[in-house]
Amino acid sequence: MEGNNTIRPLQVGLLIFITQTGVGIVTLPATLAKEAGHDGWISMLLTGLIVIILSFLIMLLMRRYSDKAIYDINKLIYGKFIGFAFNCLLVIYLLTATVAGASLFNNIIRITILQTTPPWVLAPFITLPSFYLVWQGLKSISRFLYLSMINYLIIPILIILLYDNFRVSFLLPLGEAGITPILYSIKTCFFAFIGFELIAFFYPWISEKNKVLKWYLIATLASTLIFVVVVAASIAVFGENLVKLFSIPFFNLSRIYNAPILERIDLYLIAIWYIPMACSIRSYIFTAFDGLQKVFKLKKNRVSYFLFFAAILILSSIPNDINQIFMIIDIINNAGMGISLFLVLCLVLSFIRKKGVLTR
Repeated sequence: MEGNNTIRPLQVGLLIFITQTGVGIVTLPATLAKEAGHDGWISMLLTGLIVIILSFLIMLLMRRYSDKAIYDINKLIYGKFIGFAFNCLLVIYLLTATVAGASLFNNIIRITILQTTPPWVLAPFITLPSFYLVWQGLKSISRFLYLSMINYLIIPILIILLYDNFRVSFLLPLGEAGITPILYSIKTCFFAFIGFELIAFFYPWISEKNKVLKWYLIATLASTLIFVVVVAASIAVFGENLVKLFSIPFFNLSRIYNAPILERIDLYLIAIWYIPMACSIRSYIFTAFDGLQKVFKLKKNRVSYFLFFAAILILSSIPNDINQIFMIIDIINNAGMGISLFLVLCLVLSFIRKKGVLTR
């Protein structure tokens, strides 16, 4: 199955881009408006620049070890036992992110389309395709991303259709929220970019590693642009006070446009965006199960994968309220920032403990 996990640099870029934007874009404008008002897009832009810098530093770390994942690097830098402890924490993070992502996905579908369907009925049906693709390997997941990119055409189309509804005055004056709220909301924005750290886990499977940095940074830059546009558009259409009241502002945008023939345009958008949301979660499902195999020497077979699948389904069905999920997401957000800084620390320590470092 190792050959089924080999991916190219372009596929890495698509994987990072869709992992970041698939779920993050859906609820972001509302949470951001509560903290930074109509200046949320400024916070998003600043966060994007920070993540680009962090991405560059993570790539420097991975290049120093060439064919090793972060699990192997931890053992080289910190030793067998401390490295194992850090690896366990990384796997816990991946599992928690997988459960939270699947739970958020389930609840979004329930809120928007299937309001009366119990989570334990809905979860298996909407996550089964993802678990099938993950079983096939990272290569199959990445190939499906090409099809998913077509769905992103809906964003510029929606922006063009809603252009007459934009009120630039809703975005003015610039910086009214103040420096402190704008900087504080960077923490909230960071959740949208969660996923860029995954390259540290599947780096050994990337072919043509000399080209991956370009696509890796392009992916984060593209994510930043998409987030800024959607956040600014949501504020420009609804105003910050109304956006704060929405759970899913991204889907509410489509309800503004009245098509001559079609009704409930938002349902079409939800159906279209179902694919990017599913792709976003697949990245974590794959990385979490792969982490279990590498850290705990779990063999990849149908029994172990079925148990993993069942555990994710059961745990993702427990939160029955989107506010509970947001509480979990806040924890994941803090953990994601911590892991990013941890990877930067590993880079610094790699210049001190040079065991396993590639010599050029």
